[in-house]
Parts: sequence; C-alpha cells; structure tokens
Amino acid sequence: MVACLYSRNLWLRIYRNDLIGANLTFLTEEARMKFLQWLHRWTGLLILIQLLLWTISGLYFALVDHHGMKGHQYHQHPPHFSLSAEQLEQLDSSWWGDLQEITQVRTRLVVGVPQVEIHHRDGVAYFDGRTGEPWRTHQNRAIDIANSTYSGPGEAIRVASITRTRELHGWEGQGYRIDYNDDLNTRIYVDSVSGQVIDHRNTPWVVADWMFRLHFIDYTGGRNFNNLVIIVLSVVTLWFALSGLILLFKLLGTGEMRFSFRQVAFEAEVGQERKTFKDKAHKTLLQVLQQRDIPVESGCGGGGTCGLCVVEVNSDTPITPAERDLLSAEQLAQGYRLACQHQIGKVTSARVKKLDVSKYTLTLASSEFLTPMLKELRFIVEEGDVHFAAGQYMQFLIPSASTSTRPHDVPEAFSPEWLNIQAATFEHEDVRRSYSMATAGPARELVFTVRYQPATNGHDRPGVGSTYLCNMRVGEKIVAEGPYGDFKRLHGADRKMFFIGGGAGMAPLRALIQEELAEPSPRSIDFFYGARNRQELAYVDEFEHLKERAMIHFEAVLSDKRESCDWQGAEGYVHEAALAFLAEQDISAYDFYVCGPPKMLSATLQMLEHLGVDRSRIRYDDFGI
Repeated sequence: MVACLYSRNLWLRIYRNDLIGANLTFLTEEARMKFLQWLHRWTGLLILIQLLLWTISGLYFALVDHHGMKGHQYHQHPPHFSLSAEQLEQLDSSWWGDLQEITQVRTRLVVGVPQVEIHHRDGVAYFDGRTGEPWRTHQNRAIDIANSTYSGPGEAIRVASITRTRELHGWEGQGYRIDYNDDLNTRIYVDSVSGQVIDHRNTPWVVADWMFRLHFIDYTGGRNFNNLVIIVLSVVTLWFALSGLILLFKLLGTGEMRFSFRQVAFEAEVGQERKTFKDKAHKTLLQVLQQRDIPVESGCGGGGTCGLCVVEVNSDTPITPAERDLLSAEQLAQGYRLACQHQIGKVTSARVKKLDVSKYTLTLASSEFLTPMLKELRFIVEEGDVHFAAGQYMQFLIPSASTSTRPHDVPEAFSPEWLNIQAATFEHEDVRRSYSMATAGPARELVFTVRYQPATNGHDRPGVGSTYLCNMRVGEKIVAEGPYGDFKRLHGADRKMFFIGGGAGMAPLRALIQEELAEPSPRSIDFFYGARNRQELAYVDEFEHLKERAMIHFEAVLSDKRESCDWQGAEGYVHEAALAFLAEQDISAYDFYVCGPPKMLSATLQMLEHLGVDRSRIRYDDFGI
C-alpha cells in the first residue's frame, strides 16, 4: 500500500509541475530509478507466479504419459470391417443423387450396420447402407459404438443426449455421453450424426485439462497460445526484460556490477606429459579432455552412471552422489573422482591415465534391423584389424549434422512400432557416444547393435548418437576411437560363467560368449536374456542353435508377451527367472556378467547383492540410456 501511494504521488507531482510550468518537468534521476525498480519487482513477481505454474504443469506433463492426459487409459481402436460384396451390391447411388460436387465416398460397418459416408460441396453426409435413409444413432446403438472403443473393467450405466459440452472444445451437434462405472469415471462421447466416437474423457483427463489451461494460459480450454491473456503477459514480460536491461546498464555504469567471461586455466597430467589450456569454467573435465583429444573412458556419455571416467584430483575435492555410488571409499580417499562430475572452474588440475587407444575410420558395410528399435551395423576398418577384448567398446565421434528422426529402411514388419514417431529433421552438435562390439576380436569388421532412442517426455528430439548411426547408409564413413573398457572375462578355469542381459545389452555379452567358446576348453555358460516381447529378441536363433548343440544353457524371457504371441518359454522379468534358476545352483561357482537397460541392470545387481555374491565376481556394463 505504501508503494502504491508513493507511485501515485509521484505521478501527481509530475502532472502538477507540468501545469504550473515549473523548471522541474520530470522526476529526478533517483526517483525514476526507484520507480523503475519498484515496477520491475512487481512485474517479476507476476512472471514468477506464471513460471511456477509452467513448472508444475511441465512436471506433470513429464510424469504422465500421453494416454493418461488424453483420457485414453481404457481406449481401444475398434476393429475395422469392410462391407461384404452382398452389402456393396445393395448400395444405390440414387440415395445421394441430390448432393452436389461429390469428392469422396466411403463405406464401413458401424457395430455391424453398413454406413456410407459422402463428402460433397456442402460438407459430409452419412447414410444407412441398408435403406439409404440418413444415418441416425439411437441410444442403444450409441452404447454399442462406445463399447467397441472401451477396454476397461466397467459397464455403461448412464446415457445422456447432448448438444455441446465443456469437455469437447469446439464441438456442437447431436450426440450422446455414455458414463461407465469404472475407477476413472470414464465418459465416452458419440456423435449421433456420424455414428463415430468423438473422444474419451475421465477424471485424469480433467486434471490434465487444467494443467494445459495453466500451461497455455488459455482458460477457455482451447489450448491456444494466441489468446488475450498470454498476449498481455508477453507485453508484461517484454517490459520486465527492458526494465531489467536498463537497471543492468545502470549498475554496470556505476561499477556496482562487473561481468566476466569466466575463462580459466586447466592443467592435465597425462602419463609423464603435462598439458595446459584454457576454456569456459562451466565445462566438465570430461568435456575439456575429450575436446583436446585426450582419451578418457566413458560408457554413458557423461551421464554419471558408468563410473569409467576416473581421474585423480586433490583429495579435498567435493564428492558427488554419483561418485559415492560408483567409486570405493579407498578411491575417494586417494583423490579419484569422475571427470564428468566436476567443472574446470572448481577443479583446475587432474592426473589422467594414459590409454592405448587409436582413432579409426569406419565404412558402413551393412545396416539391418534386428528388432523394431535395434539395428545391427557392420563396419569395415580402413586401417586394418582392430585388436580388442570381448566386452570392450568404441567411442563414435558423431559429427554435427541435420539428421532425420526416422531411418529410411524400417522394415514393413516393424512399421507399427514407428507409427507414433513423426518424420522430421533436427540439428545437433557433435557428440561422442559409446557402443560395444557385438563380436569377439581381433577383427577388421566391427559389429555393433545400436538401439534407436526415441524422444521421451521432456525432450523434443530423439537420441543424437543412435539416430545418426541408424540413418547412416552403406558406404558412408565415421570416425571411432578405442577400444575402451574393462568389461572383460574374469580368469579362472574352474569358474562357471553366468550372463544376464536385456535389450541392447546383448552386444558385449554376445562377444564375451563368442570369445569363451573359441577357447580350447570353454567353461560352462548360462545365459538369461530378457525382452518385452518376441519381436524384441535379438540373435535368439543363434543362441537357440548353441543351446541345441549343448554349448551353452540359454533362456529367453519375455516380460510383456503379446496375446497373439505363440510363446512357450519363460515369462516375467529376466532377473527373476535367473533367480529361480540360481536357487538350485551353487552360486559360489559362478562369475556374473550383466548388461542391459538401467532398470534391469539395477534390479539384477540388487538381486546379486542380496544373494551375497562378492562384488569381485561381478562384471557389468552400464551404457546409461
């Protein structure tokens, strides 16, 4: 209130001074600045409130899947049936002879009743395919139509005729609302003129609708960014930015604020060689080292999940949660840290292990989908054979490019899995991405399995590395560096080998098994491999063949088997199937090798810990997708 009175009195003084022709025709410099600061603060408060609303609604969008927001938890697509030859013969074009400029004629069965849809100059007309009368949807038929798109546990308990509803923005006409007695209070809207389901609504949709209103600042439900409220807020935000710039320049002019580019010096000791360079303070040690072509192991691309990018720094350097999980207490006490977890603005020097790796030019020889989202890529190395141990990986130097979100060669059999992935292109900077060899070495032909990483909640583009590699065409070249990694076989002729994998984790496990089977006296091998459904099993025929020859014990496990799938094998989570098998074995006789998606990897490692398996007998590869 005091601020408001102060502002009003200031403007009254301006107006009065102008009327009496006084020499003071405007506010003093100090008064103008105070008023500007007052207005800037209150404008900032309004914007802050809206930012909080955006944050809350944005978090909601990130946590809730699109089916939940659309109210489609119990939605199913009804089966599409075409008219029989006999039904087609009964159609008479005279039924729609009065319509002008017909552009399209469609036929379909609506809950068993033939329907004809005519697109003409004045709109769309619907006819009963039995009588030629205009289509009409009575109450019982509306229930049948709604039931054909409903997959929930409830039943239709109430039907109401409607002409408009707040839950269907922009729709008006004749229709029905069918209510179901399920846990989500599902409501299905049916258009009586066309006999089509307009949409599903339920309680989660109401929550999502309000989140959209708060996010779009459109409280009409239209989800339109070009509404009056957001235009006003845009003007207010523009004023906030301009007033902030005025205040910033004022502070800079008075010396109350100084600006720095924050370039800092960083020293790296690589083996016996010292290197010093400058870069931006916010960059991580891993970024700076890799950009200077100093090899550093990294299996997760700097995500802080693999624990490989170990460097030695001062022992008093702060310890991050990722380091407490991935490094031993002894390592931490000795000053070992993860290069991806610290910025050079705070850690100005580090000792880096010198690695025996090289850069190779790879030419793509073949590219083939193994599963709907997993591709096998075979490269020929221009420099000749690469000597590597099974389980190791290469860092691909993905160049900056404009890349398509959909590979050009998706097989027809896998196309249903790609229906929700829109074809587009996106720009990306150069990055490094790590992929394990899928065969044993040494070899001139390197084989990799690359899982396409689609855009997820909170991201507007798919994974850069996987998308670029999946889009490569035969004959194209790329540079890779390596080999890296210590995901290798443990020694011990009397030790049995137990492999647990899932998804793209097949690659290093396959290489390790190939390497072991090439030995004169290979050890006993048990391999449990998990996937969601049969289509996502990679190399399964290869391992079934090895099983038939009694070379390994192999079990494929499906966690989400489709109803149409003829599957006689194990079902459930792969680590649970492995646990059931191990319950009848001498666990102390095994060395364990684990690789797969993060959730599967975490669950398996926890299982092994509960079984009391010594950590020295476990090898795992975390590719951090």
